[in-house]
Parts: sequence; structure tokens; C-alpha cells
Amino acid sequence: MVVTLNSSQVQQNFGQAMDHALLTDDVVIERYGIPRVTMMGYPRYRRLVEAEQELLRVRLQQASAAASARAAHLSDAEVDELIERARTEVNQP
Repeated sequence: MVVTLNSSQVQQNFGQAMDHALLTDDVVIERYGIPRVTMMGYPRYRRLVEAEQELLRVRLQQASAAASARAAHLSDAEVDELIERARTEVNQP
């Protein structure tokens, strides 16, 4: 279960918040009632970063394959448009 704390609670009890993130679940830290950051164990962080990188790699490969397949019969202007579209898709969450 995710625990939500405000920033002053975390400042006063940083060790407890860190222990909770390491041993139990993620800690969402709010400031003025708005979630700002998440505290989590480093292994979980690494898995998330690696999953994000893999997703971006797959999206780029798909966009590249689609652009290459279409590029065989396209003008230079149409190829440029497809490249820009692929860049936009890769950068979307």
C-alpha cells in the first residue's frame, strides 16, 4: 500500500519514511496537498528505469520500421514528416 506524507512529516521523520520505502511500499511526498516526489527502494527504481528504456527502444524500433516501409515510395518531404512524427511518438509517455 502506498503511503502519502506531506513534506514536513518527511523532514521530521526522514529515517522512518526511508525505512518504509525500503522495507514496505513507496512513499508519495506531497507539498501543499500536491504529490511532488516518490521515495522508493533503489532496486525498484532501477527496474522502472530499465522498463522505461526498453519501452522507448521498442517504440523507436517500431517507428523506424514503419518509416522505412513507407519511405520506399515517399518524397523527401514526406519522409521528413514521418521522422518528426516518430520523434514525437518516442517522447510521449
